Amino acid sequence: MDKKLQVFAVIRVDSEMASLEDAVTVKEILSDANEAEIEVERLNKLNAAKGARYFFQATRYFPNGRKSSLKGQTKIRLVK
Repeated sequence: MDKKLQVFAVIRVDSEMASLEDAVTVKEILSDANEAEIEVERLNKLNAAKGARYFFQATRYFPNGRKSSLKGQTKIRLVK
């Protein structure tokens, strides 16, 4: 089984963006829910007038990748 850690993504949603892909940004990943909540409160106060809203979401981080679930899968090449 792949090693996984619970982490918390601080997410920004820009209400003025045309597409969902452009509107949503993962600002940072934190290891503590309380720290994520404090950062979200700080950012919402700081950026309220700019049309941005922040929230945090629990997620998983696989420090060594997802080796077991990727067996037999084709690698995806990212293009910039």
